Amino acid sequence: MMKKYILALLCTLSIAMTSKAQQNISGKLLDEKAQHIPFASVLVLRSTDSVKAYAVMTDTAGNFMLSGVKNGKYLIKISYIGYVDYYSPVIELTELKTLHHLGSIRLNADSRLLNTVNISGQRPLIEQTLDKTVMNIEKSIFAEGNTALELLNKAPGVTVTENGEVSLKGRSGTTVMINGKPTYLSGDQLANLLRGTNSSSISRIEIMANPTSKFDAAGSGGIVNIIIKKNLLLGFNGSINGNIGAGKDIRYGEGIALSYNTALLNTYGSYNANNQNLESNSNAERLFYNDNHELLQSIRQENQEKAKLRSHNFRLGIDLNLGEKNTLGFLMNGAIGKYPTQQPSSSTFRNANGETLWTAFTQTNNKENWTDLLYNANYVHKFNKDGHELKADVDYVYHYSKMNQSLDTRYLLPEGTTNIAPSGRRGNIPSNDDIYAAKVDYSLPLNKKSKLEAGWKGSNVRTENNLQYDTLKNNTYLSDAGTSNHFIYKEHIQAAYINLNTAWSKYQLQAGLRAEYTNTKAEQISTNTIFKKDYLGFFPSLLLTRDFNEKHQVKTGYSRRIKRPGYWDLNPFRVYDDPFAFYEGNPHLKPAIVNAIELGYGFQSRYFVTLSYNHTGNVIAEQVGRLNNGTTTFQRPENIGSFDNFGLSITASTQIFKWWTGSQFLNVYHNRYKVNTSSGSDINKGNTLSINSQNTFILGKGWKSELSAFYISEEVSGISTTKPYSIISAGIQKEVLKGKGSLKFMMNDIFEGYRIKRKMAYESVIFLSRSNSDSRYGLLSFSYRFGAKGTPSNERSTSSEDLKERM
Repeated sequence: MMKKYILALLCTLSIAMTSKAQQNISGKLLDEKAQHIPFASVLVLRSTDSVKAYAVMTDTAGNFMLSGVKNGKYLIKISYIGYVDYYSPVIELTELKTLHHLGSIRLNADSRLLNTVNISGQRPLIEQTLDKTVMNIEKSIFAEGNTALELLNKAPGVTVTENGEVSLKGRSGTTVMINGKPTYLSGDQLANLLRGTNSSSISRIEIMANPTSKFDAAGSGGIVNIIIKKNLLLGFNGSINGNIGAGKDIRYGEGIALSYNTALLNTYGSYNANNQNLESNSNAERLFYNDNHELLQSIRQENQEKAKLRSHNFRLGIDLNLGEKNTLGFLMNGAIGKYPTQQPSSSTFRNANGETLWTAFTQTNNKENWTDLLYNANYVHKFNKDGHELKADVDYVYHYSKMNQSLDTRYLLPEGTTNIAPSGRRGNIPSNDDIYAAKVDYSLPLNKKSKLEAGWKGSNVRTENNLQYDTLKNNTYLSDAGTSNHFIYKEHIQAAYINLNTAWSKYQLQAGLRAEYTNTKAEQISTNTIFKKDYLGFFPSLLLTRDFNEKHQVKTGYSRRIKRPGYWDLNPFRVYDDPFAFYEGNPHLKPAIVNAIELGYGFQSRYFVTLSYNHTGNVIAEQVGRLNNGTTTFQRPENIGSFDNFGLSITASTQIFKWWTGSQFLNVYHNRYKVNTSSGSDINKGNTLSINSQNTFILGKGWKSELSAFYISEEVSGISTTKPYSIISAGIQKEVLKGKGSLKFMMNDIFEGYRIKRKMAYESVIFLSRSNSDSRYGLLSFSYRFGAKGTPSNERSTSSEDLKERM
């Protein structure tokens, strides 16, 4: 009852603070050919001294609306690159005139710039606000021929390991969403999905270090949201694209997108194929010590790998506009792919003196394929045109993957020793996942500056793995019950949230609370063992900003989040990397809880500095060890202890010259892990510097080039330490066919800096590894857009986008 009184009081105060007479200024921006001009700067200046009082940007249709303008006399200034600045006559807002519509405003092209600047209505590659970083892929040279996995490695503050683990500003456990929906996939499965997603299908990548309570609480490192393109223009529109190139082998891809949108019906669809022939090599060393830290034995391994990635992604949707207030939509997303690999390797066993004991030569063949399907129905009811609306979504997600694995090993021994019989292992590793999710979101404007949001979400997940291994004995493969395993996991989550947005004077407040109840049941059929958990968590979020003037803004924010174990991590079955090493899950994992605090400063909406601190309890990280003190090693996830992250990040939108713009990101952070051991605890800590620089060069006459550079110094994560690496990429683009087509050439990882060296150390075992991926390649691409031009319709997301990462 007390909470109701407090909420009512907050609403009453918010209404009272914004009840004074405040006005609206609106208009529409066009060029000389009556085409819309999006993303132009609209400034409201005081007529007495020309000081900026308000600011806004035009939307994709060239419209702008300034709400809550105080009574007074103003000038309107509109600026856009390549056009002469527009100044309006003095307008006066009074108690009797609450709305001033400027009508359609036409800008005149600046002839001084036309010969040197390519004029196009597009956003910069990197946009930074106080609560979100957006990487606009669609118009970039890197929009063709890259994969989503490679794009994430170019995003500010984001690092992705080769097995799909995503970190944000040094914080692991980052949730990856696609169109606001979780991917529900394990690390390796997520990596395959991102490898199979062509960059030509991606519109933008949103990076949120501290999401609000509207988002699922999952994701201890924040959220990275990949937005897939959806053509929203009225009429019939489409685009085609294709690319071809080579790294160590050939790669190519193609895609098509079509849409037909009317005032009553929106239909859209897209298809993209990606084909890559990849070659890579790696080496690893495993060192075993006794309790006195004396070396007992070591294994040196050399690997070569050839892989053929084949993926097909498609998307079909329809939106029905049932009058002015109701919209009903249906959506289907699909991803089908295969990833066969051939991996010859050698493993040399040495004693403490470095003498070779024997060498094993293994041929590993993996044939992996997957199918991901999402079916969505969504409904929107708009009570009025002021943002009072109700949204509902229902999702069904089906995921199936299977890997057929074979390992054939032969041994080479020193002269005079007894031969070791050949060994072999065959695995049939399937995964079936069914996910049902539904959500309802309600938005209620309380006044012009306050809005109340509330919602509910429920999800049911069932995942099943029935792993079967056979081992070679006396030249015959026999079923291996000791390593086979049948595992079923069920999870049910009920969540509700409330969120208040309000503004007064120079302050803006966003405060929310999310509650999530989780019930899980894990059943290991092979051993008739059942693990059950249920828990209730509350996850508050707070963001307070203050505008000192038109140049200076500060914010402070807090959020509490959870990192639930991935479905794959809970499964205790083993997957063998080679005959002497395997990965296994852990059904005893507990969820990790993170508390995150940020303090930010913005200058001229171009420069941002953020201080952050995050503490995580029961942090989940990989642990290494020896099986029965032998030479077979394992990796498995554990609640290793606690984690503290201290960070300072700086983001700058730069314009060195009119033809050279960019975004520069610098991040310095300190990671400190308190790792539980059998003898107590150890501290694993380190400082890291990462730099991300994105630069665009307008060369004139339809030519444009881009340069992307990324560097990260040594980084500590759990019991792992990763050595520095870098990625430098460049590309050039020429617009053709009267601006409807573009021809692009890009070179990824020019200097082959993406070489990962890692050390994992836990008690008596040390892993040293180095991987050289097929990251340097050149690619030539072509894209062409066709169809009508018109006003964009609305974009929709669905309810299940936060669960798939954990599959």
